[in-house]
Amino acid sequence: MPAVSQKQQKFFGIVRAIQKGEMAPTTPETAKAAADMKKKDVKDFASTKHKGLPEKKKVQEKIDYADTKQMKKFADEKKKFTKTDQRMKFGKFYYKAKQAKDRLRPGEVKKLVDGKWVSNKD
Repeated sequence: MPAVSQKQQKFFGIVRAIQKGEMAPTTPETAKAAADMKKKDVKDFASTKHKGLPEKKKVQEKIDYADTKQMKKFADEKKKFTKTDQRMKFGKFYYKAKQAKDRLRPGEVKKLVDGKWVSNKD
């Protein structure tokens, strides 16, 4: 399995050197990886060429819906940007447009039917 980034390839190069006995473990992570992984797997990662690989792979954030702190943060951001989003969507006259939509047109009559206002123009 080839490495997905240059940093991963360099890390496994160090792990391979530790496994071969050419180098002493520099960090606990490298020592653990050298002890836990097969030599063939480490060699596959370490032998990957750098050309075309990103320096570091970008990781997408995962949303944990059970995490109350994270969900509160999203709710606060949504509340904060709601007014701005409305202005961007409808322009600065959003509230006047909302009032105009609720106004009666000429010849229109609204009556209450089953708990909802129904227009004779619809």
